[in-house]
Order: sequence, then C-alpha cells, then structure tokens
Amino acid sequence: MTSATSLTEQNRAVVEAMFAAANKGDVEGVFSYLSDDVTVIEPLFLPFGKAYHGKDEFLGLAQVLPNYLDISSITVHYTIADGDRVAACVGITDIATGELTHFIEQFTVQNGKIVENRLFYHDAGTLIDQPKAA
Repeated sequence: MTSATSLTEQNRAVVEAMFAAANKGDVEGVFSYLSDDVTVIEPLFLPFGKAYHGKDEFLGLAQVLPNYLDISSITVHYTIADGDRVAACVGITDIATGELTHFIEQFTVQNGKIVENRLFYHDAGTLIDQPKAA
C-alpha cells in the first residue's frame, strides 16, 4: 500500500487479504490480520452464536464452523469500505444442503488489524435448525 492509498482502501485491503489467506487455508496469514484482542460476534440464534474474544477463541470458532459450513471455500461477492469499517457480502456452503449461506460480515479495522467482526445472516439455511455447539 502506498502513502497515497486512503485509509478506507487500506482497510479494505486488510479484509480482502484476510479472506484470501482463509481461502488458502493459511491460518497464520489470517491471524496476521487480526488484533490480539479481536472480537467476533456471531448471532445468538446460530448453533455457534456468541461473542468470541481473542485469537484463541477465534481459533475455537474456526474449529467448530466446519461442522456447519464449508469454510474451505469462502465466496466474497463484494466489499464496501468507509474509514475503519469494511463490510463484505459473503457466501459459504451449508454442509447439510450444499447451498450457499449468505451474510454480511462487518469489520472494524484499526492500525491495520481487524479488531471486530460482526456477522449478519440473510439466509442462515439449516444452521438455525442445528443444536447449540458446546
């Protein structure tokens, strides 16, 4: 990124690079874009719904998600960025149906690191019918 790149575009690049690392299965790469105290907020109606704090809990979420979603192939349809906020319209395949589950991930980026990720599901598919994860 050059100094001429706006903060908005720098933050968009952070989120897009994090997704690129995730799609390569590069956990270290993903972690390099997260702050140590990152918070991920999944809706409570989901079987894995709760707030996850820090990289250890983020890793725990990443280990539970494959029971429900095929996280090996994340489709980012588009991103929208404004200052420290970046939203990504995302699709991930629901394991039970093979259909894409659509949602928006809203990121807050500070000092080049993702500090918060809040998810908003449009179509939760079969996820809402699954029992709560331990």
